[in-house]
Amino acid sequence: MDSNPIVQPEQNTASKYLAFQNLQYALSKHIRDPENNHFQPLKSPGVVSLPIEERRLEAYSSLFYNNLFDFFSNLFPVLKSIVGDERWHEITREYLQKHSSKTPLFHELGQEFLSFCQSEFTPLDSDPAYLLELAHYEWVELAVGIDEAEGPLNPIGLTLDWQQIYELSPVAWPLAYEWPVHRIDVDSMNLDKPDWVTTLLVYRDDDDAVQFMALSPILYELLNAIMNAEDKTLWVVLSEMAEQMGEPVESLQGFSEQVLEALLAQNILSPLS
Repeated sequence: MDSNPIVQPEQNTASKYLAFQNLQYALSKHIRDPENNHFQPLKSPGVVSLPIEERRLEAYSSLFYNNLFDFFSNLFPVLKSIVGDERWHEITREYLQKHSSKTPLFHELGQEFLSFCQSEFTPLDSDPAYLLELAHYEWVELAVGIDEAEGPLNPIGLTLDWQQIYELSPVAWPLAYEWPVHRIDVDSMNLDKPDWVTTLLVYRDDDDAVQFMALSPILYELLNAIMNAEDKTLWVVLSEMAEQMGEPVESLQGFSEQVLEALLAQNILSPLS
């Protein structure tokens, strides 16, 4: 029995699917870089051209680009204001030309932009040296705000117990930057790189608002130590840190106790149940 009647439709379907994929790929290349990728699809290779009105194609490309441009502008407003509209358009277009997004979710494009800045972006001499760090700082607000994790809710009046094991709220992130990103704006964009690290805590409060708090380097290290402590009590964590620093543990205790009490009250720190 001839099997062609059975096989042939499957081959035709596969061929049509491949042709549709190629059409999508050609259109996406044009949208990413319309100046260097002319879109002129063919009905079949080398045979019949399928004309498309340039006005319609331009409208579709502009709609796609403007949505992305507006999203990045809203997510990174300080960075955009510092580099200016013209340069921001150049950066957005470079992102489209070079970066292949790994996520279908629109709200995760900020993280894709950071990946682009880290590995594919070609900075100009006029671009600020803190561009990546400032972009990360601005992205963090969205990331913590939409995080599906829930922070703890401590009993009112809970006091600090040095023999207790504690954990940091999953929506509280200690951050360290080489630049003072929380103080950079259009009026202070030409600052020199400081000799010290900027340490911050970003967290989502009980009203689901994202807040930022400046930390001393010692408190930053302590919060990171608590995050990685596993089954160690707060006193053990503090003692190990004091030994590494060559400082008396009582000195660190007096320095940190009031702040840790405040973090308990704000539901940023909680006892491990």
